[in-house]
Amino acid sequence: GAPSAYSNSKPTAVYALILANFVSFILDKILHLPMMSMFYLYHSQVSWWQPITSVFCHGSQAHLSGNIFLLLLFGRSVEDDLGASGLLFTFCFCGILANLVSLVMLPPNTVSLGASGAVFGLFTVSVMARLSPRELDWRKLIEVLVLGEFVVGKMLSEMKTAAMGGVAGVNHVAHLAGAGSGILMVALLRIFVNTMEKQEKK
Repeated sequence: GAPSAYSNSKPTAVYALILANFVSFILDKILHLPMMSMFYLYHSQVSWWQPITSVFCHGSQAHLSGNIFLLLLFGRSVEDDLGASGLLFTFCFCGILANLVSLVMLPPNTVSLGASGAVFGLFTVSVMARLSPRELDWRKLIEVLVLGEFVVGKMLSEMKTAAMGGVAGVNHVAHLAGAGSGILMVALLRIFVNTMEKQEKK
């Protein structure tokens, strides 16, 4: 298959996202700057910036570490396929949409923070981006099988846990909504690209 247009460029956006998460955590949980709490997503009184700023906030070191590890793995994968701007758009799109769904579905006393919704979006985008019939070769097929097994396992685990009442302090709604956002984004982009190609042929 044809190599990705971005395969020769070094990933940079994923490291910028990781750095932003680390800086936010240091300011919030280590230096304890009072202003950082304004970036959380308060469901009872939402400010316009909170659906995106809350994506860069985390409640604990374990919360941060888990998300950063998966962001590094799947963020690099998405950046390899879609480039730096594609990764940044995917991260923000899925994170914001996951938070908006959480606002609708969760109680008003909820406070949301964390990159989990955005990371779950990267899960699905990393798999779907490799399923392009134009560039599918045996290496990408192996990648799809490996990544897909992990993503499907995570999704089934989330749905099972959510159906059983969930785990306290874990936003399962954001996880599932983030994954769904990734699928929606890739589907919309492919419809757009196909439409543009058809118009160019006319």
